[in-house]
Amino acid sequence: MRIFSGFFFGIVLLVVGVVLLLNTIFNLNVHTFRLIIGIVIVFFGIFILFNGFGFQDSRNIIFREGVISVSEVQNEYNVIFASGTIDLSRVKIEDEVKKIVVNTIFGDGKVILSSTVPTLIKASSAFGELELPDRSSTVFSSQKYTIGDISTSQGYLDLGANAVFGKLKIITID
Repeated sequence: MRIFSGFFFGIVLLVVGVVLLLNTIFNLNVHTFRLIIGIVIVFFGIFILFNGFGFQDSRNIIFREGVISVSEVQNEYNVIFASGTIDLSRVKIEDEVKKIVVNTIFGDGKVILSSTVPTLIKASSAFGELELPDRSSTVFSSQKYTIGDISTSQGYLDLGANAVFGKLKIITID
């Protein structure tokens, strides 16, 4: 559910309306502006507690835990302030190079690749850790890693993997 949904604002407007009516009818000496700000903050806190604050679509996981299963390749996937898995194991490579960038920023990410798909991984980390399929890792550096035979005459997956203030783990499955 999105943070600016009709339900949230409906409740806030209803409470503000009731407060304004009671203030006018009973001639109460209430600081309406302070009361409205307080009500909005309380409802915002309740909304976050019960509905969460995160967001996920086909390319991004933000402030939540989630999985993105990829069949149609897009150019970039992000895990931001979150814990998420980007499943690229079903990506079909024909006779073309498919470029994908996966970013993990202040989070914990995992990328799943197929061991049968030739892949060139360009791993980079800054204030984070990036673990490659052979369990080697990069911290404050860049590294290239290949899965299978990379040939310009055949297609392959060109994966840019970046970890910034977080951890990104790349694993392969059969």
